[in-house]
Amino acid sequence: MKIIQNFLLIFLFLFITNNLFAGLGNTTWGAGGIKRDIEVNEIEADEEENTDQSDTIESDDKFKSIELKNIDVNTVGTLTKDEGGLGYDMWSGSKRNIIKNYLENLPINRESNLAIELFKKLLLSNADVPESKDQKNDLILIRINKLIELGDFENAKSLIDLIVDNNNEEILMKQVQINLSLNNFDLVCSDIDQKRKNYKQNLFWRKVEIFCQILNGETNKANLSLTLLKEDNNFNDINFITIIDSLVYKEEINNQNFDNLDLLSLAMTRVANINLKESYILKDDPLFLSMIYRMPNVPIKLRIEAIEKSKKLLNLPIETIEEIYNSYDLEEKDKKIPLDDNILLGFETQAILFQMAITEDDQEKKAKIIKKSLELASINGNLVLISKLNLNSLLEIKPSKNFVWFASYAVRSLLISDKIEEAMKWYEVLKKEKDKNTQLFKDFIELWVIVEFYNLKNKELEYKNISQNALLKSINKFQLQKNSLEFDTLGFYILESFGVKINPELWLINIENQEIESKQLPNSSLISLLKYSSIDKKVGETILLILMSLNGKNFNQLHPFFLQIVISSLNQIGLQEKTFDLAIETLIER
Repeated sequence: MKIIQNFLLIFLFLFITNNLFAGLGNTTWGAGGIKRDIEVNEIEADEEENTDQSDTIESDDKFKSIELKNIDVNTVGTLTKDEGGLGYDMWSGSKRNIIKNYLENLPINRESNLAIELFKKLLLSNADVPESKDQKNDLILIRINKLIELGDFENAKSLIDLIVDNNNEEILMKQVQINLSLNNFDLVCSDIDQKRKNYKQNLFWRKVEIFCQILNGETNKANLSLTLLKEDNNFNDINFITIIDSLVYKEEINNQNFDNLDLLSLAMTRVANINLKESYILKDDPLFLSMIYRMPNVPIKLRIEAIEKSKKLLNLPIETIEEIYNSYDLEEKDKKIPLDDNILLGFETQAILFQMAITEDDQEKKAKIIKKSLELASINGNLVLISKLNLNSLLEIKPSKNFVWFASYAVRSLLISDKIEEAMKWYEVLKKEKDKNTQLFKDFIELWVIVEFYNLKNKELEYKNISQNALLKSINKFQLQKNSLEFDTLGFYILESFGVKINPELWLINIENQEIESKQLPNSSLISLLKYSSIDKKVGETILLILMSLNGKNFNQLHPFFLQIVISSLNQIGLQEKTFDLAIETLIER
């Protein structure tokens, strides 16, 4: 009986110790008795024993729900709200079919930096979207395509990289096209054999594979693949065969036959060192324009044309632009560009003027050259690009009343380049000379509004501008002299939207000016939808409606009443800081 009792005591002891050490690592028996092998994560768990148990349970439940929930690929993005995104709930209250319809039909805006910035924020924000019955990858694909159309290839690539188990052929093709445009051939060729096997019906993958085989020195494989490709009844790409032959056999070919090359063939001409003809017609596609401007086998005129055609889409380093514009071979006849005539010239004109401004020692002539360059840039929608390109030459000109005719151009160009202090020196020159004639006063009063906005945006600037009463005093002088005076009142309309009270006499002076009335108002239905969406705090939908109303134009091309609606809408959805950007961009680039 005693033996049985001892046996039961030993059993009970073992049972209790096992329960005491349950979950605390391995238990071993040794000469020193029971040993515990406690792991690092167990030590961390011991340190957290004093935390509230209810919080731990809630956290565990939340982790499980995230882990178990299927992530909709359409919700991924590179921007959180803290990083400048529009917030995870930016589509709250919006219907999926409306979002898709707006995104698909939205024209790409190349004219307004603010429009481009707002669209990128919308495309890159990670945000919940209304559920779809079939859970298609439709929205993510549209977003990637729109980023490519905007020329933002790096962010398009980043968005693609966020897609887990990406097996969407169209998205994979976009990824390859981006890497072709950026000359990332190692990424183009990554897993190409597997992609060709997965998507056998698409000749695109077979052509890319042949290109990659040649790059890797696998000529025999490339020849075999090319033979099989030629046997396919659907293959008829003569340009591809011609360029491949040049790559394999190092044969010179006639570039005059090349027109309308696709992206792959264009990339292959670079590798084969085939020069494109100067008359080659560029596609209006950022993927092509981005590739063209950096290709050494392309005539410099075409490379310059690619930069200027892209307008605000390609965000190029100024050093790159300077290098390309300096590569233009300036001839003596080029220097005879008429600086006073109001005529449009070719794409190479800006390169000619850029080089002329650099080499010109006479400050008056330098100012005339830059003025001509900025005038052409305003017409072509490249004012930001050309302002930054000519910045160093502009800074060499000392503000003087002798150059008061140039002051308005200098102020706008310097403000675009964020050289506020230097811009204000030119503004001061114009302020002192404003009463000399009506043209100078017109230049001054339109800049006066811009300076007021800079003061509103940046309270620390506190540039001492003249008052509205001082403006009226100057205006009265001109009226007494029977001088007709007209000026653009767009800035006054916008100032009113920011709570600045405008003296009614300023409106009366310009009451017969029809310039404002000739500006366009968007479709009335779009305006009504915009008002409703902003009141309901539909952030994403509001931005889409603003961009649709612009229809690819700059804000300064539309009626001031619409601009007031846009400013109000941006305020209602919490983007107050963007209203200043809208005002300043609209007034500087008009």
